[in-house]
Amino acid sequence: MWQGPEFHEQNDDLYLAGQRVHPGRYKQVGGNGRSIVLEQEDVLPASLDGRVACYQRVNNTWDQISRPRQGEMASTH
Repeated sequence: MWQGPEFHEQNDDLYLAGQRVHPGRYKQVGGNGRSIVLEQEDVLPASLDGRVACYQRVNNTWDQISRPRQGEMASTH
């Protein structure tokens, strides 16, 4: 049975459904833009709509970026 392409340590921007990837957050490009969180190395899921699902790795969400980090809230007085 076809197992899909193995991941490489390169900085590839797009990953296909069925591709084995490192743990992290991945967002589907186009379509519904669903977000997938993998807790361990796993295979990205299919889109189930008849189209090839492509994903991009998301390093930080806007929520994570917009929140001040602990210890960075210095007084402005």
